[in-house]
Amino acid sequence: MADKQYKQLGCLDVQPSGGCGFQVRAETEAELMQLVATHAKQCHKLDSIPPEMAAKVRAAVRTVTVNV
Repeated sequence: MADKQYKQLGCLDVQPSGGCGFQVRAETEAELMQLVATHAKQCHKLDSIPPEMAAKVRAAVRTVTVNV
């Protein structure tokens, strides 16, 4: 097994009082943002992520090491 770096984000990282436990990991920030946009549309009924929220999302992205 080897360690691999992923980007990680959860709804609670962006909106701590929001109550949504969604969390996602992806290999790239672009892939992560795509998954976040899909979640926002399906679960939060957002057709697009407003620029101010996108900035909060990007600021909350963390790099984590996962043993794969």
